Amino acid sequence: MADRPAHAFHLAPLTGWMNDPNGLIEIAGTHHVFFQHNPHEPAFGRMHWGHATSTDLVHWTHHPTALTPGAAGPADAGGCWSGIAAPLPDDRWALIYTGIPVGGPPSPGSATGCRATASDPSLTTFSTDSRPVLAEWPSEDPPLTDWRDHSLLPVRGGPLRQVVAAGVSGVPGAGRLLTYRSTAPDGDEQYTSWAYEGVFLHAEAADLPGQVFECPDTWVYGDEQGAERALVVLSWYEKAVGGHATDDPAIAHGAYWLTGTLTSTPEGVRFEPEHRGVVDHGDRFYACQSYSTGDGRRLAFGWLRTQDDPASSGASTVGVQSAPRHWRVVRGRLEQRPAAEITSRVGEPVVHLQGGSGHARLPAPLSQLVVDVQLDEAGDGGALASSAVVLLGPDGRSTTVDLGWTALVSTAARDDDGSWVASASTTRSVRIFVDAGLVECFTDDGRAAAFSDLGNPTTSAVRLDGAASSAVTVLVRSMDV
Repeated sequence: MADRPAHAFHLAPLTGWMNDPNGLIEIAGTHHVFFQHNPHEPAFGRMHWGHATSTDLVHWTHHPTALTPGAAGPADAGGCWSGIAAPLPDDRWALIYTGIPVGGPPSPGSATGCRATASDPSLTTFSTDSRPVLAEWPSEDPPLTDWRDHSLLPVRGGPLRQVVAAGVSGVPGAGRLLTYRSTAPDGDEQYTSWAYEGVFLHAEAADLPGQVFECPDTWVYGDEQGAERALVVLSWYEKAVGGHATDDPAIAHGAYWLTGTLTSTPEGVRFEPEHRGVVDHGDRFYACQSYSTGDGRRLAFGWLRTQDDPASSGASTVGVQSAPRHWRVVRGRLEQRPAAEITSRVGEPVVHLQGGSGHARLPAPLSQLVVDVQLDEAGDGGALASSAVVLLGPDGRSTTVDLGWTALVSTAARDDDGSWVASASTTRSVRIFVDAGLVECFTDDGRAAAFSDLGNPTTSAVRLDGAASSAVTVLVRSMDV
């Protein structure tokens, strides 16, 4: 594994294990990505927060570990789990995260919300509060077994709120998002005193899968009528009581997006979903988080679960962040594109293929390339969904990117009776980004799918199987520009 080419446009750890993106922010043109990190071995363990920055979302600078277990005393001695970056007065920043005590995954009532405040503008040194800032697990029936991960919910005209994910292992449909409101009016104290409000979103009521929700992400925006609306993204999984989502690759998991309205009630803010969809149709993407940039975009990263790739065995590092994705909500629907910083580096075509088992050898083996699959005017989506792009390595190994997922439902809308009514796919083209064995696909109707084959990191030829009405263009350009 030591000779495997490096990823050019995916953030990877220098050592050890990487999972959830955390604390995403942009400050004066510099993007900060914190992430769940075990610097000591390439396996899930006693989690720290790693930290990397970039000015172009391609080239990354790694910084010292931002959060180390035990800085908050017993509350986070067992690990610093996922959370967010929160703005403080005077252009300062804090990190709000879930701390767990020594002894592994949180037992009921043991996980708490902790806070660390940056003591320098570069966010490389943090001072951690000695006591948790959020320690209340609400009483539910059946009692919660899981409670963790944070997202800010800046509702217009009200107090600062945050969303925390929760659930009950072994109970179908028990996943939920909870809201807490700040009891302080402003200043640093906004993030040190919280009161529980209620259930923001319940899996069963919204007809969603998941015994446990985690990694919530909320983006509050106004529509053209000025109504308060939100995009809510959550990850979910089913697990046996006492187990953990990463113990067994067969455990069901995924990520959903939902858009809808925010409603204020005497018990707090509630979210009423109106549209929903799958965040990623592949088998690697999970635990995504988004943030707003100075130029008005909403960008997101997700964890690519490369530990599920057999080629990760024996590697010195495991886990990467997805390519940065530009999120937009269009007519109630999440649309995803690769960030412009990535697409601007795509160059001119080097080979062309026609459908029907077209085959072309590249001028030289490449670790990074882009493949465009395009239906002609007479083609239909079924032809695209029956196609596959095959990436052939110099040693004869092949990676098949099956496009069958493009025929899946693209979104669903909530009917008056509460049921979800599916919309048909309208996909007519797919752009496939390949980076040293990582594959991320983006459709013209705003969907995405991530896969990986780390055992085939270099491509020397490309073949198109099926979809005789399609054409493929291979586009490449060095990321080192």
